[in-house]
Amino acid sequence: MTWSPQQDRAISDVRAWLADPNGKQVFRMFGYAGTGKTTLAKELAQSVAGHVIFAAFTGKAALQLRRKGCEGASTIHSLIYKPDVNDRTGHVEFKLSKESSLSDAGLLIVDEVSMVDDELARDLLSFKKRVLVLGDPGQLPPVKGEGFFINAAPDVMLTEVHRQALDNPIVRMSMIVREGNRLQRGDYGDSRVISRDDVTQDRMRELVLGADQLLCGLNRTRTTFNRRVRALKGLSGEAQPFHPAPGDRLICLRNNKDLHLFNGGLWSIDRIEDKMGRVDMEVQSLDEDRAPVSVKVLEEFFNGTEGSLDWRERRGFQDFTFGWAITCHKSQGSEWDDVVVFDESGAFREARTNWIYTAITRAARSVTVVQ
Repeated sequence: MTWSPQQDRAISDVRAWLADPNGKQVFRMFGYAGTGKTTLAKELAQSVAGHVIFAAFTGKAALQLRRKGCEGASTIHSLIYKPDVNDRTGHVEFKLSKESSLSDAGLLIVDEVSMVDDELARDLLSFKKRVLVLGDPGQLPPVKGEGFFINAAPDVMLTEVHRQALDNPIVRMSMIVREGNRLQRGDYGDSRVISRDDVTQDRMRELVLGADQLLCGLNRTRTTFNRRVRALKGLSGEAQPFHPAPGDRLICLRNNKDLHLFNGGLWSIDRIEDKMGRVDMEVQSLDEDRAPVSVKVLEEFFNGTEGSLDWRERRGFQDFTFGWAITCHKSQGSEWDDVVVFDESGAFREARTNWIYTAITRAARSVTVVQ
């Protein structure tokens, strides 16, 4: 394969880092969409002595890595944690696994690192293995507590979009917004930019129900769209209409390492029991192949009033809400094949460009931007 001068320098710099026995543990190779980060990582993996492991924060991102030829790519969580079952109570906790395949690896390559927080990063680095992290500084800055790897200067920064990527409509769209320009309405291959005023109700319903994920900017919009999607799907709780129902999609809002729950993870409800002021559920991960998990969630998280809860009231409960529509901030670190974006970038002022860039690049195959 022919590399550009910038890509050649990146390969040389990473190989020099790998060859240096006293080199630092983490090497940051950042680049915009279409600059070839994953392709370069695969090339570098071939020259590493020992087993190379690929990982990502979410199952969706790990799936995209496997589709790109990174065999065996998994989530960070499934790579380094293992379930510990209490034989007496049956209670399951997830603990760091010293038997992880990472213990014998020559290199770990981690993609989509924006949502990796300090605790997860410390656990990952405790294996004392070299880690090549891939990130994109064009995305939204991580929220407080996240972005351990992305919140530092890159060792290599890729800015040149390679020729093959220019044929990808999503990459072309991302370049337009990254350069500070507004996306014009029309078709971009299988993707499109439309006005909500020009779309019939039936067409909008078709787009919404056909998408793998809906993204928006504001929590009030998220709440409204989740309500609408649930109505279209005929989902309603038994005790209260706003309670979740079997088949509903949920998103986790807060880490709970003991239960192997991580902020931004998507789940489906297998079983639910309405209690006074809360719902007890058995939920199945949509990101990983793992056993269902039992969680308890206060009902305020499903009617949009969770902000009224005191932190002491939330102890002993897990934080979940509906996940048919999620905010762009919560989507970071993940990818879906077909995404519908309701463009609310104007609400983010200085981060407007980062917002729409992030939203567009969450799509692997096609994106519909609704202005």
